[in-house]
Amino acid sequence: MCFAESSVNVEIEESDLVTEQYKCMDCKTQFRGIGKKMRCPSCESVNVKKV
Repeated sequence: MCFAESSVNVEIEESDLVTEQYKCMDCKTQFRGIGKKMRCPSCESVNVKKV
């Protein structure tokens, strides 16, 4: 991850994040993610579907 230096402290609890379950259609790995443009963490494929 990339962080910019700032004087503002932001604390985010893990329970505050809404994650979705995804499955890679190429290597069949299932994973949780946040965002719109998902990539498989195993093979870097963008051929993923929401489960």
